Amino acid sequence: MNIRKRKAISPLIATLLLIAIAVAASVLTYSWVMSMVGSQSAQAQTQVRIDSVSWVSDTEMKLMIRNTGSVSTSIETVAIRVNKAGTSFTTVTGTGNPNSLDIGVAKEFDFDAGVSLELSTSYVIRVTATTGFYYELVATTPSDL
Repeated sequence: MNIRKRKAISPLIATLLLIAIAVAASVLTYSWVMSMVGSQSAQAQTQVRIDSVSWVSDTEMKLMIRNTGSVSTSIETVAIRVNKAGTSFTTVTGTGNPNSLDIGVAKEFDFDAGVSLELSTSYVIRVTATTGFYYELVATTPSDL
């Protein structure tokens, strides 16, 4: 008999609650999607490439890196590996070069591989921007240094 005395929420309040929940969910979804689009857009506009490689010694190289994208960027890492299946990249260290690149600008960067590179050997050089975009170039060390 007590069941009949209880009242449920009114249809008007139930409708308002459903609308509020739907609006909150759509705002959260919108903000999540826009953050994803924004980060992917920045990565899509970032492009760098290696114009040239000069071997200074069996451990050092000079790279001419150009920003061909539509936004300024910074070089996060430069890595090198032997051009063979199953080899892994080793990060090389820059010596005294600023790592930022303005739009359309090419800069020369000096790098030390940290180990002696084999002569007349093909290497893959990977330049990675701070947005995650990377560019790879295959270069062969000269037969004499």
